[in-house]
Amino acid sequence: MSATTNLVAKPNLQNLPKSSLLRLYDPAAQGNSFSLDGFPVLKEGKEWLTRLVEIIEIWGAVGMTTNQTLFRQLTEAGVLDDRLRALKAGGGSTSEIYWTLYNEAATQAAKAFEWVHGRWPWDGRVSQEASAFLAELDPLVKDVQRIAKLTQGLGAFTKIPNVPVGPQAIQKVMAAAEPLVNPNITLVFSDRHYLQTVEGYLLGLNARRDRNDLGKITSVNSLFVSRVDRVVDLMIDETLRQAQGERLKLLKGKVGVAQAKKVFRMFETIFLGAPFQDPEGLYQDQEGKQMLGTIDRLRTLFSTLKGLGARPQRLLIASSGVKSDQPYSPLLYVLPFLGSWSANTMPEPTLESFSRFVAGLSDAQTDALRKRDLMREPLPAIPTDVKPVGEWDRVLLMTAQERKANGIAELTPDRILKEVSELVLKPKGTSLRAICDTLRDKGAASFASDEQATLQSLQAKLETLYV
Repeated sequence: MSATTNLVAKPNLQNLPKSSLLRLYDPAAQGNSFSLDGFPVLKEGKEWLTRLVEIIEIWGAVGMTTNQTLFRQLTEAGVLDDRLRALKAGGGSTSEIYWTLYNEAATQAAKAFEWVHGRWPWDGRVSQEASAFLAELDPLVKDVQRIAKLTQGLGAFTKIPNVPVGPQAIQKVMAAAEPLVNPNITLVFSDRHYLQTVEGYLLGLNARRDRNDLGKITSVNSLFVSRVDRVVDLMIDETLRQAQGERLKLLKGKVGVAQAKKVFRMFETIFLGAPFQDPEGLYQDQEGKQMLGTIDRLRTLFSTLKGLGARPQRLLIASSGVKSDQPYSPLLYVLPFLGSWSANTMPEPTLESFSRFVAGLSDAQTDALRKRDLMREPLPAIPTDVKPVGEWDRVLLMTAQERKANGIAELTPDRILKEVSELVLKPKGTSLRAICDTLRDKGAASFASDEQATLQSLQAKLETLYV
């Protein structure tokens, strides 16, 4: 590992590989920014940092996220054994050794992105996760600040989970004089989660407005997508068993995308000043009207902070890999979100699939996609699991005129959300926000379980190593 610790990726922008996602990158509009979710898969006898450099230079990744589970593969594969022996000899606890190794690996990854980060400061960043065991406010704040101190001067994000105390932790971390934190807000599943975390972030910035350092802070808000469809699709299937309906079938695999597009409109209103549209009346109940008031209040607050140098907090599409039990295109949670201000973090198989897709595009096609805002477009009214799998991608990328010429109708995100609510969720006595609250809580519990498993795996590894 020591031979590769100083590797820095330097993409050849004058002669990009056909497979590079940088062919779609639009730095002027901060659009089409694609990151690797996790440490590179260990294969081909190559060290993980060597593979990371290749992923940056050949596939065009401009960032990377990490967490405890994704780190575990490095220890279990034995690539850190020499370092483990040295740390064991030093007498540290399993937890101390784990955090030392995780911090070192995340730092090495950040250094691999130094050239990218130097050219595009809002990208070229590696996210590091706070401990998943921390669900109380002060311990969580302290752990976030611990990570931020370790990554000062690097292209880095510190992950702050949207657990129940998450919005308070975000506000407290951002308001603190030191250290300066660049947060990646995670475990965000719904529009309600999004507004709560954005409010915590902006209130924190407002509390430090007199420090004249708002322009130094970069942040993303990570909206989890695929897990929403995995739950809602099962509920649609259950409804279909009770009553046939072609319209219901069209909703499968579209709800997560529709909600993300709706949340993006909230981002545009709060951070870019665009008017918020609610054509289907989704926000006309009591909670909805309160959310509209929050959107307006946050837009006004950010307008003031922007004048003091604050930057928009970019929306990051997370959890964008199609799971093995989903019969969809691997790019289901990638292509619909192309456009300005778009960012996406995807597991390596999805990143590889997208790289192959881009490699098949001509320069004219990539130029057209780079200029297009699919995030703001409706979805084709065809089954999401249409065969062959590539047919969904083809129809999705049609222009409105091409769909009309081919007799293909369209579904707006608002219509999808309204129909799934009325036809599926309300009859079952639930809502998309309630489902997303459950997903958040399960996600937090899963991360804690995974961290415990990582520590147990590391302990077992340490017991087998001789110093």
